[in-house]
Amino acid sequence: MLTSSASNSKSSSIIYGYKNYTELELGDVNILISVPHDGYLRPTDIPNRENDRNGNLKSDKSTRKFANFLQEELKNLFLKYRGIKANPFVIINNLHRIKMDPNRDLINCCFSKNHEAFTAYTDYHSMIDIYYKKNFIHKNNFEQGLILDIHGNSHSEQWVELGYLIKSVEFDTEKLSDNTKSSINSLKSKSLFSLDELIRGENVSLGSMIQNRAGCKVVPSPKYKSPSNGSYYSGGFITEQHGSFYEKSNRLNCIQIELPAWMRTDKYIEFSSKQIAKAVFDFYQTHSLESFNI
Repeated sequence: MLTSSASNSKSSSIIYGYKNYTELELGDVNILISVPHDGYLRPTDIPNRENDRNGNLKSDKSTRKFANFLQEELKNLFLKYRGIKANPFVIINNLHRIKMDPNRDLINCCFSKNHEAFTAYTDYHSMIDIYYKKNFIHKNNFEQGLILDIHGNSHSEQWVELGYLIKSVEFDTEKLSDNTKSSINSLKSKSLFSLDELIRGENVSLGSMIQNRAGCKVVPSPKYKSPSNGSYYSGGFITEQHGSFYEKSNRLNCIQIELPAWMRTDKYIEFSSKQIAKAVFDFYQTHSLESFNI
């Protein structure tokens, strides 16, 4: 059961899931920041997940802190350059990944038949549906939306990995076909840019904008068009279920953002999150994601 509560520290309200295992900070713009893997709660009445299809039961350290900086900087940018108060939605999983993983399907998300974990899992995805309804049905009727699913990895390449549900080998082609399915199919269906430009084009793709703003390695991007033989996460269950991979008529575009370990350290986390926020804002502006259905 979801419950709503006013927050003293934030102007917007927060919706909590069962036993506060999940939470959604309500916003007023069509951007949702998802943090599924930085939970800390390990309740004893939820059995540990004994295995994972990708062999990963560790948390994505400091991704929640990164998301908070990202949200705050986006608010500042909307106010500074658009003159509007725009607060992105933020959804958090407070359970440790060893207990429940929202980025897996029902079979792999948690210990089978455990009501506590299953309820928390359902709450997380229901909260994404709340974001959708508030932006596209009940309130603003935006033409499109943007979900940023924040993760962390320890890959030796130390690059930012942007996941669009396009397999690594597909990036080895000179140009992505416009018929290639991706988690930003909705954006592609309304854009004058090709899919290849949207994903790794200069001054068009999010990869290009992060590369320019943060000065770091990003894949895919104009400089790193393909992971080749390098490590790369192409996107997970959240990106698959809530982006527009299956139906371009789904107005949500979802991008999984995998952050290297160095970017989440105390030394770099605030700077890097603010630079990525600027890149996201650039991307949002370039592709008119604030457009409304008339």
